[in-house]
Amino acid sequence: MKRILTVVVTLLLVTFVSILMIAQKATDVDVLEDGQTSGEINSSGTFTAGANSIINGDLVAAKAVTLASYCTVTGKVNSGGAFTSGDSSTVRGSVFVAADLAIGAHGIIGGNVTVGGDFISGANSIIGGNVNVAGTVTLGAGSRILGSVHSGKGVISYGAGATVGSVE
Repeated sequence: MKRILTVVVTLLLVTFVSILMIAQKATDVDVLEDGQTSGEINSSGTFTAGANSIINGDLVAAKAVTLASYCTVTGKVNSGGAFTSGDSSTVRGSVFVAADLAIGAHGIIGGNVTVGGDFISGANSIIGGNVNVAGTVTLGAGSRILGSVHSGKGVISYGAGATVGSVE
């Protein structure tokens, strides 16, 4: 009897883990609801993540990407359009954006940032790598870019207390 119970419990655990693994492989989705967790996202359109959402992996969208407040992406973000992150959102990897990028206050990007349009950071944002922008760069008060920054238009505006590792 104990052996049968062990087999049944093992099968239930294997089934549960399999369901979780399938749920973590979200592909071609456009919306992640508030507080949801997902695996890697590949959206063929515009992608929006609700507040407090977590994406465990990379986020790739053919069009614009919007992250609400307190979202986390553990990988990189690649947006075929604009990218907007809400307050206190985190991207642990690099970010590539074909159009404009706006980071909310206290936002964090751990890697390099490449922007095809303009770059705006909210107050007290942190960029861990280099920032290369085709347009203008506007840093909110207290924002920090730990690497270098380059503006294709040669315009970099600093809010009070904003700092950059170096300007190219």
